[in-house]
Amino acid sequence: MPVSLLLLAQVEMDPMTAALQSRGMVLFVLVALVILSVVSWVIIGSRAIALRALRKETAVFRGQFAELLKTADLTTAAEHLGKKHVSLPHTRILATVLKELHQLEVLGPLREEDLDSLERAMRRTAEPLVDDLESGLQLLATTATAAPFMGLFGTVWGIMGAFGGLADTGTILQTVAPHIAQALVATAVGLLAAIPASIAYNGLGRIVRRLVTDLDCFAEELLIQIRRRHLRSKD
Repeated sequence: MPVSLLLLAQVEMDPMTAALQSRGMVLFVLVALVILSVVSWVIIGSRAIALRALRKETAVFRGQFAELLKTADLTTAAEHLGKKHVSLPHTRILATVLKELHQLEVLGPLREEDLDSLERAMRRTAEPLVDDLESGLQLLATTATAAPFMGLFGTVWGIMGAFGGLADTGTILQTVAPHIAQALVATAVGLLAAIPASIAYNGLGRIVRRLVTDLDCFAEELLIQIRRRHLRSKD
């Protein structure tokens, strides 16, 4: 019988036992990977719930805003929707635009070049809002990228230690095999941490990109409405 098959027949160790018996650097890597995995799952759960709720609220807001503009001005629409959608990024953009618009109109009739000032104000407001939407995604990306390499590092370190002990003491292979199994568990744990993080990063990232795109479209629509309702009224 080949040595490898004989070894497998004589050494029985499930992955959980191998992980619990790990020592030194391999144990450190496993603990770090478990912490990364737990944090990633917390982020996945919280961000998935928050982003899906935000997407639904955004759809409701957009519909209500379009209906209100048929019979009301921007200020009335903002006052009505601001009470219902306080935390929505679109509401904050709308409030910023109207505040800037009122300040400009105090100085005199609105001019075409004033729209650039409104656009800059919207961008200043939007930047931290986009950062909030992307909160947690960077850690998921880091976990998806780094966890497999951390696991591989733990495996290589463990195997080097196992074979180093074999060379130094002449220990039989059956005794060294459990240490090799413990080292290989590190790679498996690294993949278990990385795969869900990678899937979640891509899925949540798509939702964020759609929300950011919708926010950009909303900002453009606001500028169009201001141009129609305020610039033309000054002609």
